[in-house]
Amino acid sequence: GRMPVYTLFIINKAGSLIYHKNFSPKARKISSNECLYMASVFHGLYLNASSLSPIKKKESFGDIRQGIETLKTQSFRLECLRTLTGVKFIVTGDPDATYLRHLLNEIYVMYTDYVLKDPFYVIEMPIRLKGFDEKLLTQVTEISQKGDMKSPRH
Repeated sequence: GRMPVYTLFIINKAGSLIYHKNFSPKARKISSNECLYMASVFHGLYLNASSLSPIKKKESFGDIRQGIETLKTQSFRLECLRTLTGVKFIVTGDPDATYLRHLLNEIYVMYTDYVLKDPFYVIEMPIRLKGFDEKLLTQVTEISQKGDMKSPRH
């Protein structure tokens, strides 16, 4: 079947790409150099946008949703989740894939369960964990198959 989720990027707080996974043939095959370049550009844009914002948000530790940014074009949708530790999760997919935000939250939970709890994983370093890869693929496939599952409005 068609995979409406294209790509996942995880960027550490220094702006380096620590994880990259394509899920769809629609995800243009890009080199790791291009990924790093995109990651740093996005990181820069994000920092500029947050410094230009006239409203200074107080960090509320209970709500990670305030860190999510959406970029929608005619050919794709991009959702970014900025965590309180500064790690960013970016997922791209079909323009009408409204559940990407929900998917990001699920990926963040998996990251804390599989990556952060792994005794051999060094924070801020590239993520190379088979268990995380497998769980991620399962989760992305399940959520995309449910399709238009809207994330709950709080």
